[in-house]
Amino acid sequence: MKRHLGLALLLSVTPVFAQKPVVADGGVVNAASFAIDPNTKLGAPTGVGSLVAIFGTFPASTVAAADTIPYSTSLGGVSVTIGGKQAPLQNIILDPAASGGFPFITAQVPFDAISAPSANADVVVTVNGVNSDPKPMPFRSFAPGIFTIPANGQGNAVMVMTDGDNVGKIAAVNPQAVLNFPAAPIKIGQRAFFYATGLGALTPPVKEGEGGLDGVTHEVLPHPVVTIGGVPATVEYAGISGFPGVYQINIIIPTGVPIGNSVPVQIKSADGAIVSNTGTIAIQ
Repeated sequence: MKRHLGLALLLSVTPVFAQKPVVADGGVVNAASFAIDPNTKLGAPTGVGSLVAIFGTFPASTVAAADTIPYSTSLGGVSVTIGGKQAPLQNIILDPAASGGFPFITAQVPFDAISAPSANADVVVTVNGVNSDPKPMPFRSFAPGIFTIPANGQGNAVMVMTDGDNVGKIAAVNPQAVLNFPAAPIKIGQRAFFYATGLGALTPPVKEGEGGLDGVTHEVLPHPVVTIGGVPATVEYAGISGFPGVYQINIIIPTGVPIGNSVPVQIKSADGAIVSNTGTIAIQ
């Protein structure tokens, strides 16, 4: 009896250590493009102000989604710092069926996470007061990604236009791939807008976590370069969309573009050195 009592006493005072969260190597990726660095095979540099997916293991966290704007910096028992700055959180996704087999956190990179056009910054995930080890990740002031359908950075760009009937349509031909919007090819000379992330600083500034719904126009200046089928398009607006980390780009389909159901769309830096993933649209 004394032996069993001693064991019970030992177990009663033995501390239970919470398992630390872990950010995966190269586990911070653009939440629109999911771009991978071709050399390292890890996540490509992501942009300040952008939505990113942070992959890793996050024990004791809770599935959650932000339901208000501004986004909070605490969600589902989780908080994140990037470069020592608190990051607003959009989602905590833990279900393997919903996350491609890997849990991840969707967060917005603070605009002041880095102080140079390109630099590393430590990413730390905290779950219920337990910190991950700092994981250095590459960030840029500009690292564009185009949102696509399906949401893997490789499908139809979420390009919205009206086709003379004041009904919003996606410039596509597959009605099964366009959420709740009808699909239709877009025409040369027609106006449209599409969604992206990673376009960097806004003028005037918008605080991370906020959508810029204050009656003021918040733009990216100068506008990024947009090519459609390799042809530069007129960019009439590039700025905040109303959702944190999500940018809207208004364009005119240029003359000289190819006709087809999968015409490529890309965003580029002014010097062409930084290029987004490739979305596609249908042009008639």
